[in-house]
Amino acid sequence: VAPADQAADLAAAVPGAGDGDVAGHAPHVALAIEVGASRAPGSARDVGGHRAREIAAAAAAPGRRHPEAGGHGHDPGVRPRHGGAVFVAGLVLGLSGEGSIEVPGNSEYTTVELARLAKFDSLWWKDYDVPEQFFEEGPRAPSPMERAPAFGHMGKLEPRVRVLGDQPLRIIRFHEDPSRFVCAMRGKGSKNHPALSNWLPMRGSIHSVHDGERELESLGDNLARLWLCATPPGRGIAEQRSALRAQFLAALWAPLLDELEEHKAEIKNRQLKGYRKHDCFPLQGYQIAALKRHVYHLTEIWYGSDRGGNCSAFYRWFVEAMDILGVTAYAYKSIPRETTRDGWCTIVDGAARAAALKGKGNDDALYVAAGGLAQRQGRSAIDNTVLRNMLLPAEARELLVGRTFRKAACQFFAIRQTCILRKLSMHLQLDLGRLASKDGHRREHTAARAVLRAVAPAELLDLGVDQESICWRTLSTTGAVLAGFGQLSAKDQKAFWEVARRLVLNKPLGIDELQEVPAGVRLNAQIDSEDVFERFVAWCRDRPGEFFEGNKSRHVFVSIAGVWSNRVVIVKRSAMERFMLARYFAVYWRRTQPLWGVGSETFQVRPEGVVEHSHLRANECPYAGAHGMALSGGSHFEADFARGPAARANAGKNSACLMSELQWIKDPAANIENWFLTDIEKIVQEAWHLNPHGPKDMHLPGEMQIVVGQNPKVGSSIKETQHTQLYEGSVSTFPILRMRQDKRFSSRHGAQLDVVSVGPSTEASSSASHRQDAEEDIVADGNELLGETQYGTFLRITTDRPAAAEVVRFLVQLRLELLQKFGGGQAIDFLVLALPDDAGGFVVLFAPIPQLMKLGDQHPDFANWANPLTGDSSDAAGLEEARVDVGKGLGHFLVAKPALREQLLNDGEDTLRRIWAFNRVPGIRAAIDDFIARWPDFEKESLRD
Repeated sequence: VAPADQAADLAAAVPGAGDGDVAGHAPHVALAIEVGASRAPGSARDVGGHRAREIAAAAAAPGRRHPEAGGHGHDPGVRPRHGGAVFVAGLVLGLSGEGSIEVPGNSEYTTVELARLAKFDSLWWKDYDVPEQFFEEGPRAPSPMERAPAFGHMGKLEPRVRVLGDQPLRIIRFHEDPSRFVCAMRGKGSKNHPALSNWLPMRGSIHSVHDGERELESLGDNLARLWLCATPPGRGIAEQRSALRAQFLAALWAPLLDELEEHKAEIKNRQLKGYRKHDCFPLQGYQIAALKRHVYHLTEIWYGSDRGGNCSAFYRWFVEAMDILGVTAYAYKSIPRETTRDGWCTIVDGAARAAALKGKGNDDALYVAAGGLAQRQGRSAIDNTVLRNMLLPAEARELLVGRTFRKAACQFFAIRQTCILRKLSMHLQLDLGRLASKDGHRREHTAARAVLRAVAPAELLDLGVDQESICWRTLSTTGAVLAGFGQLSAKDQKAFWEVARRLVLNKPLGIDELQEVPAGVRLNAQIDSEDVFERFVAWCRDRPGEFFEGNKSRHVFVSIAGVWSNRVVIVKRSAMERFMLARYFAVYWRRTQPLWGVGSETFQVRPEGVVEHSHLRANECPYAGAHGMALSGGSHFEADFARGPAARANAGKNSACLMSELQWIKDPAANIENWFLTDIEKIVQEAWHLNPHGPKDMHLPGEMQIVVGQNPKVGSSIKETQHTQLYEGSVSTFPILRMRQDKRFSSRHGAQLDVVSVGPSTEASSSASHRQDAEEDIVADGNELLGETQYGTFLRITTDRPAAAEVVRFLVQLRLELLQKFGGGQAIDFLVLALPDDAGGFVVLFAPIPQLMKLGDQHPDFANWANPLTGDSSDAAGLEEARVDVGKGLGHFLVAKPALREQLLNDGEDTLRRIWAFNRVPGIRAAIDDFIARWPDFEKESLRD
């Protein structure tokens, strides 16, 4: 415990605490305490509860030292079994160092780590007594659980903080009723404690099971508060005793799932009320990011910081919410599917999918015609996760003033409808205002609609109600007072906006054509305009995330000059999100290996060490369960990526940071193309973020397993925007991934490698694969039967850490060497996927394939294909489908051709094997074996102990 003179120095580290006053009210800082490792096992006692308060009080008094108060000097080489420890009741904030918050385990000599106290974390534990009847010998004997330390100790004890490492743990204690700080801890801020709210961690800022106005008393509340406000433990709660798991699930995880369900229910509720699709999603971008961070924190508590958190449950909820919202053109579950008899292939009905897609374009056209913003922008059809915010004045006026105008008009319509309801209520002696209330139940709206439609036209005329008015038509159709512009019919929305738009833009009612619009009222910026500001706006629309004309200085200069001269309007990102349909959330990772491209020469696309952003969104045309995409982002500042104490504090407030609101460009090189650039590290990093980090019996309710892969050129229709495909699945879903051959093991990587040759089924291999259980590995054929020329090849790496630097380095270097040896990206391509293996690990599939050539001008789904490296054609090989991609390579086929469906149903395994054989690259197996032989880390399994 630090002397009083040093306590003053530590207290000065807290804003506003230098004179003992925190946040402008009575002094609450008792002292700052420094806890270090003790010299010997007997010199430092595990100090807790009232004893710790006595030592703290002694240390706070000038010139006094308590005999049990430890000094600064300590020998880092001599560590006691339990280390130096202290517990202080009340609110404790970490200033530096790190400590382990522990409680006694099942025996006197064991402890359980609940969390860790690190910089900017807080420790807050209210004394809690388990009712005596849990331990009394009454009419019945207590159950073993009631008598066991696993339950009893947690009720009575006070946690200990054990110092980790050699650096002293510096904490500061506040004498304050903890319940006064609940609002600040939940990220809502507090009028009475503005400075303190900046110090409290934001991990619990979005979700809490507690009521901020009541005192937290139960053991579950204590644990929940501790977990939300501190760093997760190294070993997760999932591996601790059942009492802790139950407390976590009841106090934190179950309420989180309830909250997610409430958001989905709100979407449905808004849809029933007739809101426009773009207004139905209840969360803004910064709220999506904060909710995702909260899920990460809870899963890190469950799995432990050693394993790491994930956003699997959040991704599942997000995709389901986008499905309900109508972002997807159809529900995947509505598309017919069938599985082949051998279980090797799944067939998705392509004709049904095509029919469901027909009406998709009409929705966007109707939205734009009624004053909405076109969702198509940027380089490709999917490059719209960040809508442009640089607009011409007329564009901004139409967009923003038009939205306000529509809302105001709806308010007037609602007032007029209320007047109509009052007249009819008096006439019918029925309270129609209650039945047709905006917040009324659907049953009440149905009753109101029936009553209104039954009123005779003559009665309406006598009451002065115009049956042709937009107010009456909407009221009698919906049975409710107008709540939003989306409740109007599509015809009324378009007619209203045609008139309102002219008023908003101050245009004469006779002008319809764009070229007749006076100068300064142009609505669509042209990239070839002579006006530099118009070119600038058009550039931001067509090439988001890139500096104007490739020049950063010119970009900044034109944007500032445009704002000052009122020629360019910058709209806040949070305002633009109200017009956006395709919502997304981001995950971040640091690149450990460069991304290489190989054409006529080798070039570096992205350097190592750069922080990459992956924007995850739903796939609007899904062909698999939970189908999403992850786009390469990072060109703009992200509020979710803020760092530092101030940024963490602001992240919990109802706003985004300034640079994020401006959509300020920070890394234009982050926008990369999709073809010829297989981004292995992006794939494995996203798989790591999206999947639970443990075996299936450890998974939390609501989590799911996700396959991540990048389509090769032959399977991708979008070149301009790099993206990976995400969908539900694991190794057990796809029999081909259970094929094992030529096993090698790397103790350094903690990985097992199989080089698998896949070719036409032989009698032996076919019978073996059918005999084996679905959960067992399938031993692949050797290439000695038919020769290497008849087999395709893929690598199968099994590891607990797919994103580990050494694993990524191995795959990146292998890809680079194969590209350089076999003619670059124009000659060969790669299929790379990463997915969980159901046992707590991951499988990474790495497959070199040829760049197939399409023969003829038919649609790719119906065309014949040629392998230029072998001279074979799919027609000659008897294949109705020859391509390999993230679906077909595993046996998941989107089938538009009836002949392909018949071929798969006849023998799915043989068809899939022959497709892989068709995509062989001559000499690739020998090149892979040579690379592995020169890579010192992998040994043949037969050589291991």
